[in-house]
Amino acid sequence: MLLEVIYGELRDMWLVESQYEFSRFWLGQSRSYMSCAKARKRQPSLLVLMRLSQRLTSISAKYAAVATTEMERVNCYRLAALSDQVGNALGHQLLSGG
Repeated sequence: MLLEVIYGELRDMWLVESQYEFSRFWLGQSRSYMSCAKARKRQPSLLVLMRLSQRLTSISAKYAAVATTEMERVNCYRLAALSDQVGNALGHQLLSGG
């Protein structure tokens, strides 16, 4: 599931500590959103994907503005790549009728 991939990447970058935090901050949903979506094998809604895309783009831009180390610059690219993945999923979902 796309959200699990994104969550894992953000966790690897130390940008999120828990599924609760991911659900609230990155997805704009309730604390239990991620665990419920995983349990039900449910795909994210268009709204959730749009919020996640916007958040990834915003954080990537802010991160890039202050990045001073190689690791920080790499994380900027990783965030941009994640944003692209979410954008692709959004496009696919829109084309398939949501």
